Amino acid sequence: MRAIFILIVLALAGFFAWKWFAPQPAADAAGTTPTGSDPAVTPPTTGFGTTPAQALPAELKAAYDQAEGVWAEAAKNGGNPPTSPKAPLLAKLYSTVLRGIYNQDAYKGLELKMISERLTPLGDALFFSKARYVDDETGLFLVHQVASGESPDAISKKYGMPHELLNRMRGRDPGDSRLSQGDALKVVNVREQGGNFLHIDKGDFYLDCYIAGLFARRYVISHGANETPTPSGTTRLIDRVLNPDWTDPKTKEVFRADDPRNILGKVWMKFSPDGLGQDGLGIHGYTGPNPQMQAKVSNGCVRLDTPQAQELYQLLAHPDRCPTAVVIVD
Repeated sequence: MRAIFILIVLALAGFFAWKWFAPQPAADAAGTTPTGSDPAVTPPTTGFGTTPAQALPAELKAAYDQAEGVWAEAAKNGGNPPTSPKAPLLAKLYSTVLRGIYNQDAYKGLELKMISERLTPLGDALFFSKARYVDDETGLFLVHQVASGESPDAISKKYGMPHELLNRMRGRDPGDSRLSQGDALKVVNVREQGGNFLHIDKGDFYLDCYIAGLFARRYVISHGANETPTPSGTTRLIDRVLNPDWTDPKTKEVFRADDPRNILGKVWMKFSPDGLGQDGLGIHGYTGPNPQMQAKVSNGCVRLDTPQAQELYQLLAHPDRCPTAVVIVD
């Protein structure tokens, strides 16, 4: 009996010794232990070709898959998709997908990856470079031959563009007026494509600018303070002013463009009150010492850092020339 008792004690001691010295599974970055292949605890994946992209609605999935295929083909043998003849088509397809997944947390990773790896390089080439797209199958980009007596403003007006954008796309200073007869200029047919579009996300503090339906640029913003919030809704731009005066909404005092107390910066793009229920709101820069980006600090307007506000102004024609639709979401 005593021998059996000793054997039991030795067996238990051996078991606990094994448990103590056996290698333990490594903890992950969150401090938890891996659980094998249990799908209930497998972290979600994001990015190209992973779960969110595969779970897109059928129409968006088709556009996404087509874009990825065209991108891969254009990238063969060291090719650069943003400057290839397929760039406008790529921008159109990826822009369609982006607009279809806004404000959906499940696709946030895909959204950010598309912007950084696809849409920003495309936007840079399309709207901020001299790269031409002579055989553009979408019909968005054309080549305009300069006739005698034409000016950048007269040419850009035909297509619903501001002259600053035309100059950017020919590699010149935005205010340049020099042209030579016979010059071949890249132009984008904005008016025939319905104009421009701004998507403003208050929760994530960004503004996306689309020209003729194509993503051009994402800008960091600030917006209304809690006591003077920026309303959500669908509206449009109704004015575009360089070196604007500013009326203090509290004191009603008017500050001229060259007054250091004028906080608007160099540009003003006014929203229609229709759809917002409030007048006097718009997009502007900031002339103070601290623009406080990604914050709720304004009197209800959408605020950009001054250089970015000026750039956005140069991408959008005056509403009398071409419309710009605006959607503001929480």
